[in-house]
Amino acid sequence: MKLSSLLPSSLFDLLGGLDDASWKKKSFYLFLLALLAWGAAFSFWSDAQELRLRRSLQKARFADLISVLREYSALKMEGAGADVPLEPVAGEELLTVISNIVSDLGLRSNMVSLSTAAARGGRNAVSITLEGLSAENLATFLQEIDRRGIIAFSADLRAIRTDEEKRTLTVFLLLGGAS
Repeated sequence: MKLSSLLPSSLFDLLGGLDDASWKKKSFYLFLLALLAWGAAFSFWSDAQELRLRRSLQKARFADLISVLREYSALKMEGAGADVPLEPVAGEELLTVISNIVSDLGLRSNMVSLSTAAARGGRNAVSITLEGLSAENLATFLQEIDRRGIIAFSADLRAIRTDEEKRTLTVFLLLGGAS
């Protein structure tokens, strides 16, 4: 007995009797099965590609963050002698000192309100609201109050988009002397 007589002549003979209608139906199902397998493989491949891209993006962002932190640490060490805090501000002088800082930095037009307030524990504090600030102006203001030994008890920062590409900041701060 020959081996060829034992093997079916086609895949469809293996699946059962073939007439014209069943052959078309079976070939259609086979085509759908192949299409489904191709779609699943493509989906898995594209998901894996997206995950690889996300991972490389996250690595790049983390590397950027590390470099910024290292630069900041180097600047802080380098300028340690120049940014030595001044004598702590007495509670009575706090309003005057903050007003002078705002004036010295040219932020008078950005100041909406400045008033005395009471912080937790009965400490003297000053409440200040600045609006229309750039990030650089805010950073300079915060560096100057830190240099003077003034701390923020509370802060509320809002970013307001003025046009498509420009953004200004509105800041509400409760400031007090460090003790």
